[in-house]
Amino acid sequence: MRIIDLTHSMSRRAPADDLTHVVIRSVDSVDRIPPDRLLPMATVVDLTSREEPGSIMRSDVSGTGVSDIAGCILRTDWMDDYLAGIKLPTPILTVEAAVHLLEGGVRTIAADFPIALDSADLLLHNDCVLVSCLSNIRALSEKIVRLIALPLKLEDTYCAEARVMAME
Repeated sequence: MRIIDLTHSMSRRAPADDLTHVVIRSVDSVDRIPPDRLLPMATVVDLTSREEPGSIMRSDVSGTGVSDIAGCILRTDWMDDYLAGIKLPTPILTVEAAVHLLEGGVRTIAADFPIALDSADLLLHNDCVLVSCLSNIRALSEKIVRLIALPLKLEDTYCAEARVMAME
């Protein structure tokens, strides 16, 4: 058994609007997210060699083994590049890709980029838990891992910073 930390260190001097915070978002208050959504088995989906780097399409996530598993981890290496000073455009998870993940039964989606816009709204309104801005996903060697997401237990809030790990 190996535990890999997917949360990066933060500086107290980081700007307040910095994108690098690892956060969990849910339609439920963070303190009421069911444990099975915070500790799911998850398929690691490597998207580093997709054709269109700006968008994550349905074709990018289909055939990746996400069906009938509660979670998935989307790897683009965007956050690792961002932390290294390489400021690339943020990948966008398309609505079609989000629908495919929902149809496959995924209810916890973790990614190394901010999940935003229409796809985030769709996922949240379909009771998905979103974990954004992970780093070090490339250290995972297994295709299926146990995702361990530990948000700050804040009442009456729908987004909180978190510590996230994967257990192989």
